[in-house]
Amino acid sequence: GGGGAGPGGAAWSTAWSAHMRSLRLLAVAVLAVAAAQEEEEEGDFKSENARRRDEAAKYTYCEEDNCYDLLGVKQTSLAFAIKRAYRRLAAEWHPDKNPDPMAREKFQKFANAYSVLADTEMRANYDYLLEHPMEFPMHFMRFGSGQYAPKTDPRVALALCVLLVSAMQYVYRHQTRANLLASAKQSREYQARLRLLMEQMAEAEKKGADKKGVSGKARQTSGSSKSSRKGGAAAELRAAAEAQLEVELESELGEPPSWKNTLVFSLVPMMREFYAVITKEPETLTRRALGLSAYQWGLIDAEEREELLGKELWESDNLEAYNEEMGIGGDAGAAQKPKKPSKAKQRKAALRGGAAEAMD
Repeated sequence: GGGGAGPGGAAWSTAWSAHMRSLRLLAVAVLAVAAAQEEEEEGDFKSENARRRDEAAKYTYCEEDNCYDLLGVKQTSLAFAIKRAYRRLAAEWHPDKNPDPMAREKFQKFANAYSVLADTEMRANYDYLLEHPMEFPMHFMRFGSGQYAPKTDPRVALALCVLLVSAMQYVYRHQTRANLLASAKQSREYQARLRLLMEQMAEAEKKGADKKGVSGKARQTSGSSKSSRKGGAAAELRAAAEAQLEVELESELGEPPSWKNTLVFSLVPMMREFYAVITKEPETLTRRALGLSAYQWGLIDAEEREELLGKELWESDNLEAYNEEMGIGGDAGAAQKPKKPSKAKQRKAALRGGAAEAMD
C-alpha cells in the first residue's frame, strides 16, 4: 500500500505544479492585455486631446470677450437656455429696432457668440480653450483684456500692506538698536569705560566703608572673609557698572523704537486731513485758508469760529475780502498813518505766537 501511494502522490504533485504554472501564465496574460488596453485608451485620450487642441487653436471665437458672458449664460447652461438668451438680446439690440449707436456692434457680438455656442463641436473646442488657457498663450495674449479683477477688497489689501510695512519698520528699528548696543559693548571704548566705572564704584564703596569707621576686629573679620566673597562682589560690581553704562548708551541712542513712529500712525492724521479736504469739511477748509494749525484753531472761542465759518473763507474771493477787511497783506496802507492793530489782528498774532511757543 505504501509503495502504491508514493507514485500516486508524485503524479498528483506534478499535476498541481502544472496547474499552478498555467494559472500564473493566465494571470500574466490578463495583466498584459489590461496594460495594453490601458495604454491604448491613454493613447486615444492623448490623441483626442491633441486633436481638440489643434482644432481649438484655429478660431478666434469671441476675441477679447467671453461668449458665455456676452449672452449672460453659464458654461453649464443647456442649448435651449443659450438660444433663449440670444433671442432676447437680439430682439433688444437689433439695429433696426434700437437707435443706440452701439446697437449694430453689440448685435454682431451676440450673433457671433451664439454661432460659437450653438454648434456642439465649436462649443466643445471653446470649452477646451477656456479650461486649458496655458495651452493657448497666443490667444490670450492677443485678445486678453489686461484687466485685473481683485477678489479681495482693495481697501482691506491696502490696510494689510500698511500694517505689514509698519511692523517691518518697528522690527527693523528695534533690531538695529539692539545691534548697535551689542556692537558698542564689544568696542574697546566700552571696555575701558566699564573698567573705569568699576574702579570708581569700588573706590566709592571703599570710602563709604572708611567713613563708617569700621573697627579693627571687624576689618580683620572682613579681611579673612574677603577671599571667599571676592568673586561674588566682583560680579555684582560688574553687573552694576554694566547696567549704568547701558542706561547711558540708551540715552545716547535716543528714544527707543515705538509704534507711534511707524507708517500706520503717520498716515492717520494725513488721512484725516485729506478726508476733511475731500469732503469739504468747513472747519478744516477755513483753518487751512487762514493758515492756522489745529492747535491755533482750538484757541479761538466758539463764537468767533462760527463767525469765520460763516464767511466761507475757503473761497478765494471771500478770503481776499476778509484779508482786506483785516488789513492783511497789500501796500494800500503803507502811506497811511500807522494805526493800532485791530482786535482780530491782535488775536491772530497771539495765536501764532502761542503756537510757536508750544512748538518750542
